[in-house]
Order: sequence, then structure tokens, then C-alpha cells
Amino acid sequence: MAVAELCLFPLGTESPSVGRYLESVIEVIKASGLKYQVCPMGTVVEGSVDEILELVKRCHEAILKTGAKRVVISLKIDDRVDKPLTIEGKMGV
Repeated sequence: MAVAELCLFPLGTESPSVGRYLESVIEVIKASGLKYQVCPMGTVVEGSVDEILELVKRCHEAILKTGAKRVVISLKIDDRVDKPLTIEGKMGV
């Protein structure tokens, strides 16, 4: 199990406000079935590395379909094999 932080930045938008572009991304994340937590500066997801990478691909496609002319993606993945890894565990909850 891995934990990842995903941030998508739409560029080439009509306004500095990007909420409408990110709504479709959040819907894709919700539909993925992966455990997730939306945060102010990105979204944290929990799953296998393959599941996370597939999710990033679907999020990328979704944001482009909203009309963004360009997208920058920031992705951090923490994948441990020596012990279980969860969102709560990383937050010390």
C-alpha cells in the first residue's frame, strides 16, 4: 500500500480561479474507490502504486476535458514494503 499527494495545476485558463477545473478531478478521485483526503493544497490518496498512477492518468484527462490548455502535475508517492502505510499513519492520527 502506498500514500500519494497529488496536485494538478490547470494553466491557460480564463481566470486565476481554477475551482471549476478541479471539480472534475475530485469527481474522478471519488469514483476511483481509493481512500482519499482533499486538502487545501492537494489531495492525498491511498492505494497501490499502479492504482495511483492510473488515477493520475484519469485526473489528467479529466482536467484537460474541462478546457484547460495545459496542466502541471505534482505527484509524491511514499511506498513502503517494511510495514503498512496509511494516510492516518502518516499524519500520526
